[in-house]
Amino acid sequence: MIKNTVIALVAAASFAGVVAPAMADTGAFGDGSPEMREFTADSILSSLQNKGVNATSVEEWGGLVRAYVKLDNGAQAMQLFVPGSLEQVTL
Repeated sequence: MIKNTVIALVAAASFAGVVAPAMADTGAFGDGSPEMREFTADSILSSLQNKGVNATSVEEWGGLVRAYVKLDNGAQAMQLFVPGSLEQVTL
């Protein structure tokens, strides 16, 4: 049962990654309820981790996704990503 729930959440996260560009004008996490924004944040975090990013948390930051990432040396860094595609922003 738990495995099915996890699969459903991963599928929803993938769907959220497709829908996110359409919501770009409402912010990286949409403009829904706090619960929906938390669900979206969890989905984005999972998607980043699936891409190999060792993210520990994410938040909306100026229309981008700011991820706190644990580096190989144990240090923590902030990295910015484009909502939807989750491509890393280089400054």
